[in-house]
Amino acid sequence: MTPRALAVAALAGALACGGCVHYPTVMEAGGTMVRPDKGRAVREGAGALVYFDLKSTGKYGDVITGVHTPVARQAQLVSGKGKPLTRLEVPGAAVLSFTPTGPHVVLSELTRPLVLGDTIIVTLVLEKMGGLGVIATVE
Repeated sequence: MTPRALAVAALAGALACGGCVHYPTVMEAGGTMVRPDKGRAVREGAGALVYFDLKSTGKYGDVITGVHTPVARQAQLVSGKGKPLTRLEVPGAAVLSFTPTGPHVVLSELTRPLVLGDTIIVTLVLEKMGGLGVIATVE
C-alpha cells in the first residue's frame, strides 16, 4: 500500500469514527440541572412575596436549604399555609411552582423600597448546586 493510499484510508477511518461520538444529555448523565423561570415579586405591606417556577431537567433532584437577597434583611421559604420551611425537595425532571397557594419566598425588613418594575435577585441555596439566583420583577 502506498503512503498516499494509507493516508487516505486513515483519514476515512478518522472521519467515520468522528461521526460516531455520542454526547450524553444531562438526563442521561444523571446530573442535577435546575433553572428558575418567570420570577415575580409582589409587594405586600412592608415586604414582598416572591413567586417563580423551578425547572429541573436533571435525572436527580436537589434540596433547597435556604434563601437570601440583598433587598431584605430577612428572606424565608414558606409553605402555602405560611409555615416556615427549612428544607424543600426539588424533584428531578419536574417543574416546581412557587405560588400563593404553594411554597413561596417571603421578604421582610426590606433594605430599600421596591418600586414597580424593579428587578431583584433572590438566591436559593441548594445542597448540590449551591447558590441559584432567581431574577424577579416587582409588581
